[in-house]
Amino acid sequence: MASRAEPPQEALSLAEARWVRIMVDYCADGVWHPDGCAGHAEELPVDAGLIARIRRWQEWYDTESKDYLPPEERTGQFDLAAFAAEGLAIARAVKAALPDWTVIYFDEAACRLDAPRESFEYEIILPPP
Repeated sequence: MASRAEPPQEALSLAEARWVRIMVDYCADGVWHPDGCAGHAEELPVDAGLIARIRRWQEWYDTESKDYLPPEERTGQFDLAAFAAEGLAIARAVKAALPDWTVIYFDEAACRLDAPRESFEYEIILPPP
């Protein structure tokens, strides 16, 4: 007799999983669940200032990065190095606020170097106090 498929389990919230990926994508919120689904910055149990910083970073990407356009149609200059540095600083701030969480950072600048994944997507580990 064939067994019935198990119903899909509900995805854990960020707080239940104690895991977050800090990464941008167009029209996202800058935070991602372990299953790859987009999350919402306010799901993080951090102060409002850090949530606002994540949102400003995401908005920076949405408004200034035009990578979806052919190079000849892009206007302005997106400072990818500064953008990636701010993303790393945000990921470190999230890790400092949530030291018992797994915080993954996706470095948009390093990703474009055609390097191994571990060089642009990695866990944030803070030095001991």
